[in-house]
Amino acid sequence: MLSGKRIIAPDGARMVSTKLEQGERMAKHNNGRMDTCAVPGQGLDGARFREAMSRVAAAVHIITTGGPAGLGGITATSVASISAEPPMMLFCINKTSPSAARVIENGIFCINTLTPSHEALANIFAGRTGHHLEGRFASGEWIKLVTGAPVLKSAAAVFDCRLAEVKEVMTHLVMIGAVEAVDYGRQGSGLTYAHRKYGIL
Repeated sequence: MLSGKRIIAPDGARMVSTKLEQGERMAKHNNGRMDTCAVPGQGLDGARFREAMSRVAAAVHIITTGGPAGLGGITATSVASISAEPPMMLFCINKTSPSAARVIENGIFCINTLTPSHEALANIFAGRTGHHLEGRFASGEWIKLVTGAPVLKSAAAVFDCRLAEVKEVMTHLVMIGAVEAVDYGRQGSGLTYAHRKYGIL
């Protein structure tokens, strides 16, 4: 069934880092000196930044986790691939989200990329319908691949990941995962989000 290469993270690869110390964890050595993340300026209006970001079209995903900490899931657009060799992906999640702690404790997550038929499901996992975390999984058909994280059977593509690292950046956590399995359906349209509404690409 799987069409992607299975990647097993090496022993000790799961390094959970929940605090940046003076930018050292994000630093890169460049020409003999350390470059660290700059502290965001205070002059930029947050509302203008959010309005600008609302104009950036992005694919819509549901991020899921399961395990000893229980089920968790959110709708997200802050998702990106990092590398193909080995396959690595990341997503960003607000530190206050109950699903964030569950992803860390379970140590696994799955990125489920949505199609236009999943708009209602996206709203459920975005918390717009009042469903609690476990109750969100009553909608949709869910299976498992390698890690045990819930996989949406009808997704356009899925990336089954084992958590490798967590970085805290301001209000959010950057979750980095080693992709252990992928699967995908027939080529078709994807669900997008821009101008605070769903679209089709």
